[in-house]
Amino acid sequence: MPKKNKKTTKKIKKEVEKEIKKNFSDTPLLTPIENSEKDIKDLKVQKELNLKGNKKGNRLANIILIILVLLIILVSVDIVCVSKYEKGPYFAIKTHEYKDGGTKEYIGLGYKVIKYNQKQGRRDMAIGLWNMKYYTNPRNITDLDLAIEFEENPSKALNNYYKSFVRLTSVVKSIDEKDNIMVLEFSDDGKKYTINMECSMAEKNSLKDIKKGDYVRVIGTITGFAQKSNQLPNRVFLKNCFAEKVK
Repeated sequence: MPKKNKKTTKKIKKEVEKEIKKNFSDTPLLTPIENSEKDIKDLKVQKELNLKGNKKGNRLANIILIILVLLIILVSVDIVCVSKYEKGPYFAIKTHEYKDGGTKEYIGLGYKVIKYNQKQGRRDMAIGLWNMKYYTNPRNITDLDLAIEFEENPSKALNNYYKSFVRLTSVVKSIDEKDNIMVLEFSDDGKKYTINMECSMAEKNSLKDIKKGDYVRVIGTITGFAQKSNQLPNRVFLKNCFAEKVK
């Protein structure tokens, strides 16, 4: 081979080697086994990251759920205590006090409580939504209405009158000054519609000027009903009552 051709060949070879070094790393490629192990390792790392992310998400969701359950329990406790036992509220904030003797308003999570304490008026507790209004006008009813409605449909009548602040007029049947209770009675001529209204008075010594047979006007809150038996007629129970004679 001529010398010129040999030189040309060497030159081309050098150029090729130069391009190879320029475009390809000296780091050897991974074998199939090494590549597989690397993929597995990467998958494990990614899985661990995903698990950590899921744990954080689940922890946050559990915390939110626990908070919601606690709030529901607190609201339920106040609702039961106020509506059934006239106690509390324990988890509401006092927002207002009226100059009527000491009526107070409380705001809770989605509900309002009004704790009435008029000097001579409403003394019960009411619970409702935030838009519930302060209301102290008694509902005017008659002893005849009570007698008829509780005789004909006791359940409907109780739903109608339960927790109602009412005003009614009737005749005194008996007085228990020790327990501070006055019983009123209505009975029609045929004795079909007979009812006793048992009034638990709001203040002690409020019955000293009232006696059996007096015609009185009473305000109070209806809290219960007992259906008639062989010994007793239908009975309606009122609490926090005030009474005055009717001349």
